[in-house]
Amino acid sequence: MTSRAWLVRLGEIGQRENIALDKGLVILGWSKLGDLSTCESRTEIAAMVKENYPGEGKATLSNWTGQLWRFLREIREGDLIVCPLKTRPTVAVGRVTGPYRYQSDADPGFRQVRPVEWLRTDISKSAIEQDLRNSMSSLLTVCALSRFGAPRRIAHLAEKGIDPGPTPDEMAMLEGFATPHELLDGVIANSTGDPIRLTIREFLKRWGVTRRTSESVARIEADLVAKGVTTRPSFTEGWFDNVIELLPVGEEPDSTAQAPSQSLQPDVEDAPDLPAITLRVGVLESANKGVASVRLEDKLSIAHTKMLSGKYSQLAVLDENGTLRGAVSWESIGKASMRKQELLTVSDAVDRTVGSVDHHEDLLSQVTEIYDKGYVFVCDSDKKVIGIITAADLTQQFGHLARPFVLVEEAERRLRRRANEVFTLDELRQAAPRHLAAKVSSANDLMLGAYKHLLASSAHWDRLEWPLDHELFLGLLELIREVRNELMHFAPDPLDGETLTRVEGFIEMLRIVDPRP
Repeated sequence: MTSRAWLVRLGEIGQRENIALDKGLVILGWSKLGDLSTCESRTEIAAMVKENYPGEGKATLSNWTGQLWRFLREIREGDLIVCPLKTRPTVAVGRVTGPYRYQSDADPGFRQVRPVEWLRTDISKSAIEQDLRNSMSSLLTVCALSRFGAPRRIAHLAEKGIDPGPTPDEMAMLEGFATPHELLDGVIANSTGDPIRLTIREFLKRWGVTRRTSESVARIEADLVAKGVTTRPSFTEGWFDNVIELLPVGEEPDSTAQAPSQSLQPDVEDAPDLPAITLRVGVLESANKGVASVRLEDKLSIAHTKMLSGKYSQLAVLDENGTLRGAVSWESIGKASMRKQELLTVSDAVDRTVGSVDHHEDLLSQVTEIYDKGYVFVCDSDKKVIGIITAADLTQQFGHLARPFVLVEEAERRLRRRANEVFTLDELRQAAPRHLAAKVSSANDLMLGAYKHLLASSAHWDRLEWPLDHELFLGLLELIREVRNELMHFAPDPLDGETLTRVEGFIEMLRIVDPRP
């Protein structure tokens, strides 16, 4: 079995390199920490890190915890260690020979160690191809090197001093900046410049996903953690086309250069600590698009004009600081006119009981108020109004989320009905997984994936008597199965338009070949 490979940096300016190479060690900093050998979990390390570095933000503490846990427990004897050297133009490669040790008699910043047999310390950086050099550019002190055949290539470097490069299969991953790892490498390379910015939709496309399911979020989070990158704000929340920034985080303390973490805002969250996916207010487009507004001192004719020309039922009433002071609506104008004959300014017709909600709030908890009132304004963390959710917006959002479920259910119902008509019980059971076959009493008990097996043979297909191409139908059926599986993993995002169109086309096709309701 090929050994795993790990990048370990020996100090921001290579201050630990000479001792490490002379004594056969890899050495971490974190000078304020004591002996980690008694820590049996990440939680214990996290507590120790937080206690000794109380001034650091959540993102940095979590990232440091991950790096220390890798050094303590995940790196195993026999694994390869790669150290790009700062004090010389070479790369050192070694093999881990023992467990973690704490050297209490060493100088601070030189006490966290693992023993290593250095195989080579003279590998020229120019002998390493660019993709592998990019992987070694992480700001993390400890990270895994696994992409593009890294362990195999590093073992070859240790033996021959030459990078054999990726295989054709590994090369297929190198598609430029559009791939997730190239994107994250770009974040690290650009750590001193303006952060990379892109929409959540564009961000997800790098991983080949279109919805934030629990599975896709977990995969993306793992990649962010491994590379020492976080997003601001969290990519798990907010409307699909909101812009996020990608930021490096997690450089070790006691660095001679300013750590990137020092420039991060306190609300930046590291990937493992991102909130659980739920349907939040901020996922709605209208909650992020701003609002039309007036001021209390404006003439009421201004409100009339804005509402008529923009086809608005209500306007936010804001003060000079952008703080919400109420709302003016056709309803509030009508009620005010019954109390007062002459309405001159917005203040004469303002509704001060209007509600607002933070964009991070659970959307479902706001449903009753939105439907009762007709709308609610959305505020950011600074209490500034950034959008509005109306009852119509809410209905549209739930329609987007529910429609795919309804369509897939109709597809299954139509398949079940026809399968029950033309196949025997034994044939239906043969299509089911072996451990479930005995429980099948009709086609209603089959999972959607079972129909691919049931209809695989031409003889079975012909019995449906549908004038459709067999092979194309099976391909479409596989798409429906994938959509159904994805829908079972909750995501706050609707299906993308192309996929929804194909699902609708499949349903329409079934309705045509079997027009029964």
